[in-house]
Amino acid sequence: MAVVEGTKTGNWGRWGDDDERGALNLITPDAVLAGLRTSKTGKVYSLGIPIGRHATPDLGGIRPYPERLTMSASADAPMYEQFGAAPGVGANEDLVFIPSHAGTHMDALCHVFADGVIWNGHRAESFTPAGGASRCGVERTGTIAGRVVLLDVAGHQGVDMLAPGQKITSADLEATRAAQGVEVRSGDILLFRTGWLQQRLAGAPVTGAEAGLGLDACAFIRDHDVAVVGADNAAIESIPFDDNIFLAVHIELLVKLGVTLVEHLWLADMAADRCYEGFFALGALPVTGATGSPVNPVVIG
Repeated sequence: MAVVEGTKTGNWGRWGDDDERGALNLITPDAVLAGLRTSKTGKVYSLGIPIGRHATPDLGGIRPYPERLTMSASADAPMYEQFGAAPGVGANEDLVFIPSHAGTHMDALCHVFADGVIWNGHRAESFTPAGGASRCGVERTGTIAGRVVLLDVAGHQGVDMLAPGQKITSADLEATRAAQGVEVRSGDILLFRTGWLQQRLAGAPVTGAEAGLGLDACAFIRDHDVAVVGADNAAIESIPFDDNIFLAVHIELLVKLGVTLVEHLWLADMAADRCYEGFFALGALPVTGATGSPVNPVVIG
């Protein structure tokens, strides 16, 4: 059994005791088709940020920088002659090394554990050093498409960037939603903008603190049956963590509600165009047993 009787919390068991997709179950085929009908301009927005040693935000040494290493170049052209290549004909190729949670990336439901369990009560020990995740790996949740709603909290509050450490509440999300005149529906992909990434990539000083969701905002996400939450900050939640609980919002959303998280999203272009609704598509690298994946989500406005 995935869930021990009497220990169910949040959405555990809602889609069966063996479920590994969580709130993505809310994105039904009908919801995907409805999402397709929201596009009005046809403009394509890329939400991914550049991947590179000097392009991806550093997180204080927690994760190494991405690396691109050359595997072959024009100087290696002679080695292709054994395959029948004419002199001077060859291929440039490289190797890319990137942590699964660096830059724009999604969190699999196995990413965070609390009280010895991950999403749906699956045991944390189901993730092993050699095998990775036998439950809730990114291959279970890494393909997402549906209706997206952007709540530009920073724009609504009239600032370029929310104050470092500011905790976004349910009231903040609702006020932004109402001002923008958009609805948040069951199965939606909900994005919110703090302005942090835009300022960070422009060279703003790094303080270690950032605005993000506080614990109170989890009620908004739960009550609207949101399937995915994404943001332009590094952790979805505020840093320092709300109530000084390490990964407090990750525990509420990933572990208890089964809500997939997407971090380091470039939302400046959508906000500038006041594109608050559209069709969202994301495809993660289907690495078996991985805790997350770099992604480059696309929104069609």
